[in-house]
Amino acid sequence: MAIVSVCRGTKSGGQAFAECLADRLGYPVVGREILQAAAFDLGVSEADLTQQFERAPRRWDRQAAARRVYVVGVQAALAEHVATGNLVYHGLAGQVLLRGLPAVLRTRLVAPFAERVRTLAEHDDITQEAAERYIREVDATRTRWVKMMYGEHIDDPALYDVVINLATMSIEAACAITVATLEQPEFTVTDEARGALEDFRLACRVKRALVTAPDTRGLPLEAVAHAGVVEVSGTAPLLSTGETGDRIAEISGAVLGVKQVRLKLQWFDPYP
Repeated sequence: MAIVSVCRGTKSGGQAFAECLADRLGYPVVGREILQAAAFDLGVSEADLTQQFERAPRRWDRQAAARRVYVVGVQAALAEHVATGNLVYHGLAGQVLLRGLPAVLRTRLVAPFAERVRTLAEHDDITQEAAERYIREVDATRTRWVKMMYGEHIDDPALYDVVINLATMSIEAACAITVATLEQPEFTVTDEARGALEDFRLACRVKRALVTAPDTRGLPLEAVAHAGVVEVSGTAPLLSTGETGDRIAEISGAVLGVKQVRLKLQWFDPYP
């Protein structure tokens, strides 16, 4: 059992590769379903959520807080599937959304640019020039998005465990190599790994609760969990009533599966 994250450029064979893996492994495969679930949980349209991931943020983007809500929502929706231990995910930002988790094989597919252009032009019945322009724009947007949101470059090989070049092998060969890799002990969902995946799911649930609650929506809060104990960190306004900390603890404690909440906050004066 393992989780596979597939990162790919537009028309790079990602869906065919993911479906091949899912068929050989007997795993569920998810992609757009994660966006649909996140949109439902956040009470927004799927189109609005997708736009936030596809539109490149600027350095001082006024929508940064809103983007964070959407990122947390997508990660939480993905975490619900990841916790099962068997999954092929070909969707947005899996290489960063699942970073640091055990039993996750993060793969990146690369394909010749000319082949990607030809596939898009035939699929959408557009000119080669239009297909080239579209792919370059999408690639550049995704690069800027990952850089701004995570401080990483999407082409950095350190973000991936395996990089597969489809210029030199077929989808079937790439699938076979990946299946063989998953047989290695590093990608086995042990009891310890399963516990870490459950902790990840609980922490994501808490973060989603905090970014959707009116009292804490705008606060840059993070959460980590271990066996039901959740630690919330970040910055929050110091009020004489102490109500901010109380609300953070109350919202976090109300999440299903949370046994205890610990606050590790840095306080700031909202009225200096």
